[in-house]
Amino acid sequence: MIFQATIGDRLIELDVRTENGNLVVDIAGHQPELDLVRLSQYSYSLLLDGHSHHLSIRPARDGYLVILRQQTYHIQLLTEIELTIERMGLKGTSGHRGGMVTAPIPGLITKIAVTAGDTVAEGDQLLILEAMKMENEIVASQSGTVSAIHVQAGQTVEKRAKMVEIASAD
Repeated sequence: MIFQATIGDRLIELDVRTENGNLVVDIAGHQPELDLVRLSQYSYSLLLDGHSHHLSIRPARDGYLVILRQQTYHIQLLTEIELTIERMGLKGTSGHRGGMVTAPIPGLITKIAVTAGDTVAEGDQLLILEAMKMENEIVASQSGTVSAIHVQAGQTVEKRAKMVEIASAD
C-alpha cells in the first residue's frame, strides 16, 4: 500500500507491504532492513538497518505522535486513494463523516470501549482497530451519544466500513 507521510515540512512516499510474512517498506527506492515488535499498547521495539530503537506510537486526531530518541514527531499519513481525492480538491478523508465513524484502514476490531447509549466527548476512545501490527485507537470526532455500533470485537473490517454512529450533543 502506498502512503505519503508528512513529518514537519518533509514529505516521504512509502510503499508498505508484507513479503513472506515480513514487513517490507520501500522509501524512495531504498528498502531498509527492519523488524517491528509491539511491546505494549503504544510501545514498540524497532530494529532498523541493524540498529535497535525504542519508539512510542500514539494515535492523534489527524495522524500519529511518534516518540523516538526523546524527540516527538507528529506524522500524518495519507493513502494513495486519499492522495488522489486531495489532488482532486475534495475533502472528508478522515474516517469521520458527520456522526458516522468509519474505518480509516482495513483491520481487525480488537476492543470496543463504548456501548449504544453512552455519552462521549470529542477525543474519547471508541474502539481499537489493529492493522499492520499496530493498534490504532479510534476516537470520537465530536461529543454526543453513541446511537449505534456496527461492529463487534474480533470482526475484520474494510476501509470506510461503518463502525460507530454518534448523535451530536447539539
